[in-house]
Amino acid sequence: MIDAEARRALTELRRLDWAPTQEDVWTPLDIHLDALNGDAGAAVLRAFGEAAKSRGRSPLGLVVEGQQGAGKTHLLRWAREQVQLNRGYFFLLGISDGRMFWPNLVQTLLRGLRRSGSYRRSQLAVLLDRLCEHANVPTVLRQQVRGGQVLAREPLDAFVDAFRRAEPDVGRECRNALRALAMLGSADHATTDLAEAWLTGADEEDAADRVRWGLPADNESAESVAVQISRLLACTGPALLAVDQIDTIFAQARTSVIDDVSGQVSATIEPLALAENLGHGLMDLREKLLRTVTVVACLPTSWALIRDQTSAPVPQRFRQETRLSRLPSADVGAALVAARFGPFFEAAGFDPPYPTWPLLSEAFVAAPDFTPRSLLQRADEHVRVCLDRDEVIPLADLREPVPIGPETPPPSPEQATEFTSRFEQLRAEATIEQALSPATEDREMSRLLGAGLRALAIERGDPADRYRVLVGEGGNPSMHAWFSEILDDDTEDEAHWYFRAVSHTHARAVQARLERLRSLAQPTPGISKRRAILLRQPEWPNGPVSQRVKREFLNAGGVMTKVSADDLRTYAALDVLLREQDPALPGWLTTAHPAGRSSLFREVFGSAGTDQTPGSATGIGPKPMPAVGRAPVEVVASADHLVLGTVAENGRIVPLPLAALRKHTAIFAGSGSGKTVLIRRLIEQCALRGISTIVLDPNNDLARLGDSWPEPPASWLPGDAEDADRYLAGTDVVVWTPRRESGRPLSLQPLPDFGAVLSEPDEFALALDSSVAALAPRARMDAGTAKADRGRAVLRVALEHFARGGGQALPDFIDLLANLPDEAAALGRARDLAADMAETLRAAMINDPLFGGVGTPLDPGELLRPEPGRRARVSVISLIGLPNLEQRRSFVNQLQMALFAWIKRNPAGDRPLGGLFVMDEAQNFAPSGQATVCTESTLALASQARKYGLGLVFATQAPKGIHNRIVGNAATQFYGFLNSPTQIAAAKEVAQAKGSAVLEISRLKAGQFYAVSEGMSFRRLDTPMCLSHHPESALTEDEVLLRAKG
Repeated sequence: MIDAEARRALTELRRLDWAPTQEDVWTPLDIHLDALNGDAGAAVLRAFGEAAKSRGRSPLGLVVEGQQGAGKTHLLRWAREQVQLNRGYFFLLGISDGRMFWPNLVQTLLRGLRRSGSYRRSQLAVLLDRLCEHANVPTVLRQQVRGGQVLAREPLDAFVDAFRRAEPDVGRECRNALRALAMLGSADHATTDLAEAWLTGADEEDAADRVRWGLPADNESAESVAVQISRLLACTGPALLAVDQIDTIFAQARTSVIDDVSGQVSATIEPLALAENLGHGLMDLREKLLRTVTVVACLPTSWALIRDQTSAPVPQRFRQETRLSRLPSADVGAALVAARFGPFFEAAGFDPPYPTWPLLSEAFVAAPDFTPRSLLQRADEHVRVCLDRDEVIPLADLREPVPIGPETPPPSPEQATEFTSRFEQLRAEATIEQALSPATEDREMSRLLGAGLRALAIERGDPADRYRVLVGEGGNPSMHAWFSEILDDDTEDEAHWYFRAVSHTHARAVQARLERLRSLAQPTPGISKRRAILLRQPEWPNGPVSQRVKREFLNAGGVMTKVSADDLRTYAALDVLLREQDPALPGWLTTAHPAGRSSLFREVFGSAGTDQTPGSATGIGPKPMPAVGRAPVEVVASADHLVLGTVAENGRIVPLPLAALRKHTAIFAGSGSGKTVLIRRLIEQCALRGISTIVLDPNNDLARLGDSWPEPPASWLPGDAEDADRYLAGTDVVVWTPRRESGRPLSLQPLPDFGAVLSEPDEFALALDSSVAALAPRARMDAGTAKADRGRAVLRVALEHFARGGGQALPDFIDLLANLPDEAAALGRARDLAADMAETLRAAMINDPLFGGVGTPLDPGELLRPEPGRRARVSVISLIGLPNLEQRRSFVNQLQMALFAWIKRNPAGDRPLGGLFVMDEAQNFAPSGQATVCTESTLALASQARKYGLGLVFATQAPKGIHNRIVGNAATQFYGFLNSPTQIAAAKEVAQAKGSAVLEISRLKAGQFYAVSEGMSFRRLDTPMCLSHHPESALTEDEVLLRAKG
């Protein structure tokens, strides 16, 4: 058994980290062995020395090749320290595909200037101080300019003038960048945002402010800005520009090669195009930047692609003479482990018997077979084995197979209860306001998101060689948290999620922070392994530039969503628990999943899984999360849940609570998507649970809801055959045919049941609005003329008088119009207008038999009431007798008004759902940007029906063609196959309201849908075939009429 002191030391060693990231490059180097860098370190220093000696041109670039884990990022970290110790500037260019090379470079320079590294202040403050010194700027002025104080226009002008006197050519040609950089160092955020907007080429909506500060109203090209910054840097010192993460973008391109719109595969072209773009970009760096050495760190295969596939002479501008590889000797391996173990022993207060304990010195004979990273991984594996076996086992051979250890043990019931209680207490005590405040969000949001993501990594099994969590660098960072997953060590393929909250309200501040996030993450359509997630609580600014940058961000694959107060409290509680370092915490996290259950993480990781192409690694994706403190339970269909289908990735059944349909459903899908099958499935599932439905059938493909299948479909789920029998036996399917007397006609009275809403002023007013909207077109009073305005006013006053007098039928109202009483004739010439409208309405009744005509009077109670012995009724309203769109709209308006009045009198009460109303081709009845006769009644239902228990289903092929208030009221949404680029883009924009990025709509097959609902993260579903017969062809009119007759 391990004694307490040794256990404490081994537990500390489990915190060993062997995979430095780009963020680590800016942190102090904890340990360094010159032998690790080999010749590469000396080559980097020689190249930087050439840049330091130069007065202008840049030296040849340097390529440092190395396999994964060979120490490329460690080399860059060491190089950053050496550069800054020698009065140089260091910049780190991350992921970039070359297509936006210069804009990305500008953002890289600005990010680097904000960092300090080994300097006590930011590199921007150092640069401004050195520029002041170079121009002999007086001390008082220097203190105002060099950063950290609020800058005014007068000292800014004096600084620019002084520099132009010292450096006439550079000062003249770079005066705008010089002015903007000085403004960027101001302590006033508005000034820095204005400067950043000009430097990054944001739109010129702030032209007046720019001119007020002496900046040009127009933008300059990104290339011009980058070159100006480089020339100013060169006046005060050399620079090193490190290029990292090229391997990652090549790997992502290889597995993200299907165009989202066209669906065309381009696997043989994309990496070559990337190589060409990157090659030309690297050439430009060498040619156009001054006193700057470019160091490219990458895999040998990545450099070979750039070297061989670029038309530009890249090999002539870069030295390819250094390569990092395995450890050079046993002594270096032992020294590396001893150096990395030492701080952990010190933290544990442990004096080891030898520096590499528990790895014996003879174990390192095999060190030359390992890279630095793989050696540290092997050491960590052995420490885990010791802890798992509760025994210190000296390791004598690194090549000894690693035993498979047990999974993290779950906590005991007592521990689980204690953790759950502590967790809930911390959530209740958490203060989160500072995370939502612009002044403190950079610090607090980084802390909270970082804690949540670290907990998520542990919940996923915490393989430290797979998941990485970083937090923002502080002081207006490009991101607040960064979660990455290593998918393939050999190719350095990774998935990245970047989180950035923006609570600022000023448009310029919002735009600048969004641009920083986008520049860092580089979201790209078709590459699902890089996700930029913007967390935004306030409304987005309405200006044209703000709307444009938002649209560009979403179209590029960015995700915009909110983070709830509940989630932030969860992350705050996890932050405390993680800092307490209880050894049993990982066991509780892996069973309770508090981070993974948070709404934000379910949203993001459910919609941003990595590509699942053959041979690729599996992304983290969504996993079902049990409730905190409870054991996982199997979810099955019940009387209160519908079965939607199965999760595409794992085949799990996906239930939807009946009560969720109260908050309405929207289906966005095109022809051939399986939209009709999904609609029928929803109706059938409701009928099986005693819920009746009224469904509009504009295309003759729903009248078969009462037909049985000749043969069971292959895609049915287990139990569907029995459900089909129960559905057909227990459901009363009735087909109605308004205006077709040879079927089952309906007649509509255009006036609702006013008596049901007289006691509710708001709803009575809505009923009057809908009635006027229905009668005005029939009375020819729907124009924009003064006469029509007066006519509608007379209609409204007359309707109110009629309703309060207990009137109901249309002929009675027409008689009242013909003989308008004094109480309703306050307007001038009201009787003349009323008499004219009465005659016009009588003519409408003659011309349109549906308008107050023959047939079963429309009664929602009749449409929803099953005949004795049946569980539910499905009323299919065929529109074959209403060929004109205006006729259909008028009918739907009257139906909705009647339905609204009926559901008020017959609410669902304590039942989860009282009824369902389904509208296919919804864009025809409540379109966006156009008011129709049924718009008002549709919106009234969408906003009010839920409280009475009526669920609405809206289906459309045009995501932006339907009124936005309908979409906004739909808590459950489905996205199926679309092949129009316009509609795909519209669907993506609609999905963003749910914080989801629908990136593969054009690749969905029939029956596949992305779905999201309350309590269900955004995921892809496979939906089974409906229970009633649904062949490929729709019914003919005669077949519809035959079914209507019964």
